[in-house]
Amino acid sequence: MFQRDYILRMIEMMGDLMRRVKELMDELARMRLLEEACRRQCGLPLSALETLSTESLTELLSPTPRLFASELIYLRATASPSLWEEGRMLRLKSLRLLLTLAQEGPLCELRAARVQALKLELMDLLLPEDLMACAAFLRQGGAYADMEDALFEAAERCAPQERAACVREGGCMLREAAPAEDLAFGRTSAHELRLSARELEARWAADDSQQPDRGEETR
Repeated sequence: MFQRDYILRMIEMMGDLMRRVKELMDELARMRLLEEACRRQCGLPLSALETLSTESLTELLSPTPRLFASELIYLRATASPSLWEEGRMLRLKSLRLLLTLAQEGPLCELRAARVQALKLELMDLLLPEDLMACAAFLRQGGAYADMEDALFEAAERCAPQERAACVREGGCMLREAAPAEDLAFGRTSAHELRLSARELEARWAADDSQQPDRGEETR
């Protein structure tokens, strides 16, 4: 849906908005500027972006306004350095909204660095499903080494009863990542990704084999 030129224009526009917001000394003026942009691009007040859940916003907004919503929430979080925990939760919502657009290849290429930076910053808040979604987005963006890290981190955080499915999906994602000629940008190779798939599966197969049988635990 998204064309690369369109996304570049949007990113440039959001960069201009960020500069204008940071130039304003008055907090009320900053919020007024963000409110105007939010109503114009998303059809919602800024307070709705802050208070509605990611799931509700995903249902309410089609891809284009959802992309703007993710950018505006991120800008809201970064525009006020005084925000700490609230700012982290806004960044998490921005990330999760962005991850719902993982099928948009050009967007993933241009926002892979944002996803990776937020993943690292918010690691303590991320669920296994967040990390799997990060991996899918990073894969589409060609960031294969970062995708690999996210898959191993997701397996680490999975509950034991959910880990097998997570590992299977991760192994398939690693093997099917991309043709060899596309991997230079991703700082890895097709061979290395296949080795990582085997390592992922072997690591958790070994751990699972060491777990006592449920019947033995009760005896």
